[in-house]
Amino acid sequence: MVRCVPFFLLFCIISGAAAQVLIDYVIAVVNEDAITRSELDSELSIAAIMQTSLTDTLTVAERRAVLDTIIDRKLVLQESKRLGIVVTERDERVEEKVAEIRKKYASDAAFQRALQRHRLEDKALKTWIYEQLVYDEFFRRIFFNALNSAEIATLAKSYYDANVAEFIVPPTVTFKALFIFVPKDASEAEKQKAEGLVQQLYTRLEQGETFEAVREMYKTQLTIRFEVLTLEVDTPLGAVVTELKNSERSAPLRVSDGYQIVERIQSNPSRLKTYAEVSEEIIDRIQQEKAKTEFGAWLAKRREEESWHILDDALGTEE
Repeated sequence: MVRCVPFFLLFCIISGAAAQVLIDYVIAVVNEDAITRSELDSELSIAAIMQTSLTDTLTVAERRAVLDTIIDRKLVLQESKRLGIVVTERDERVEEKVAEIRKKYASDAAFQRALQRHRLEDKALKTWIYEQLVYDEFFRRIFFNALNSAEIATLAKSYYDANVAEFIVPPTVTFKALFIFVPKDASEAEKQKAEGLVQQLYTRLEQGETFEAVREMYKTQLTIRFEVLTLEVDTPLGAVVTELKNSERSAPLRVSDGYQIVERIQSNPSRLKTYAEVSEEIIDRIQQEKAKTEFGAWLAKRREEESWHILDDALGTEE
């Protein structure tokens, strides 16, 4: 059911001798929960902070799609409240998610600059994260966990038998990787100094030092990460490593955030994964698909039964 609630919010911000008026108006209502323009803007800012595909210049249709996402979340949060679904250890879980987002940035300072650039307050981000956690918990409890496990297991085995080719592992190469981070906003002098240190480090590697040893030697001068990785041979870096002999090291390779030096360990031929190896993956995939289908049907039904309306003509009105 749809109804119209025409009202708006007006805030005045006074700074010094001048007064600045900021109008934040309601663009939609879901039952008695209002969605404001600033809430939509925050949603777009969060998408940018999380480095998703959304751009700064969205079409009306794209903004409407984001608004629909907020409406759906409101419906889920209202039902979650009715059922008493909450997320335990709220603060800890929220901080973990903030930390995951922060990892997308080179430093905490870069993350804070991004928040400022998109005019996103820390409180708004944490509120959004918690609401998303409740949304995900509702989906897990009501739809994902409610599926028949025996039926899913049978479907999973049938899926494996019918799609064996999907589970062929292509040829891969395993290697050690030493990544030296150089900030993009570093000065030319800092970049030249880093380049000199990387060359010194590489000379030590040529003289027989291990990756672990040089990382320890230069850890106070360079930001260094050491990993053992396995990549498909037809990837750009996989192809470079494949050209090396076992235990052979590459010269420093320029990458977007600095330098990388690799050492080949071994090549791995293609093979077929057994059902035991992939059964959990297939079961989870089928559960997710079935749960999402049922969840989508539930949302469509709630939109028919609940009272909601879009008030902003620019975003379209419901008939």
